[in-house]
Amino acid sequence: MNLNIDLFLWPMLLPMLIPLVYSFMYKKESLKEIAVVTLSMILIVVFYWPLTVSIITPANIAVKFLLFVFLPLILLVVLDRGKQHLSFKQFGIQKKGIQKSVLFCLVFLPIMLLTTLVIRYYSVGMLSVDFVLGSVSFIESFTEEFFFRGIFFLFLLSRTNLKIAYVVSLTSFVLMHPQNFMNLFIVSTIVQGVLTIEICRRSENLTGAWMLHGANRFFSIALIPLIISFN
Repeated sequence: MNLNIDLFLWPMLLPMLIPLVYSFMYKKESLKEIAVVTLSMILIVVFYWPLTVSIITPANIAVKFLLFVFLPLILLVVLDRGKQHLSFKQFGIQKKGIQKSVLFCLVFLPIMLLTTLVIRYYSVGMLSVDFVLGSVSFIESFTEEFFFRGIFFLFLLSRTNLKIAYVVSLTSFVLMHPQNFMNLFIVSTIVQGVLTIEICRRSENLTGAWMLHGANRFFSIALIPLIISFN
């Protein structure tokens, strides 16, 4: 059997050179954790490609949760070796800040949805309304938010600094979507990356970022086709 392995996500590894070099030079106590996060990203690059060859299925969602959520957590827990230095609040999963996180989501959501609506309207033809896929995509968006905002921003922020965490989270997220480089969807990707980072930066909570990402997916898949069909 011939498997066409496509490691197309490899560019998203490049931003990780920044925290690796920084920790090696200035914060060696964080080097192992950052190396482990880098390893989890390498494994994502290696094993993610089959998920791009078929439609969203329960198996695909399970694999994405495994790669983007459980894999980095397991690697970090193994590195921690029971020292209890890790907690979910380091990734923005906590009660503290949840109201602020949701509030900022509601403030930023019109910007996100308007951006997506304009780009969708001028970039695609006929779209089919799919409420089931939109709902599933809402749930599945947690995987990317946990990885790119929970780990690559909030966790990395506590190990490096704001500039590094911001650059790595945003650029890695954008580079994970190379299919958008040659069209206007790259604008929506960048806007979504900035807004979700800002939610996490201002609230230290992941909830609002997930809600914004998920709502944007549902809007794009289930509601925009409905809006366009009336025009």
